[in-house]
Amino acid sequence: MKIIVNQKLLVFDGEINLEDLLLELSVSKKYMAIEVNEIIIPKSEYARYLLKENDIVEVINAVGGG
Repeated sequence: MKIIVNQKLLVFDGEINLEDLLLELSVSKKYMAIEVNEIIIPKSEYARYLLKENDIVEVINAVGGG
């Protein structure tokens, strides 16, 4: 399955959910958000949300400052 994550093409052998994608990318769930096809997905849905062929995913990290 092909998906685009932060403008990079990634290929996976089978289905993958958002939680597994974060593990694959070594990204912590703290201080971040995920957008799939321009829709922000709640963290409570990550384990259940299965990605589909050609989905466009943006992993957004919060940055502190002032």
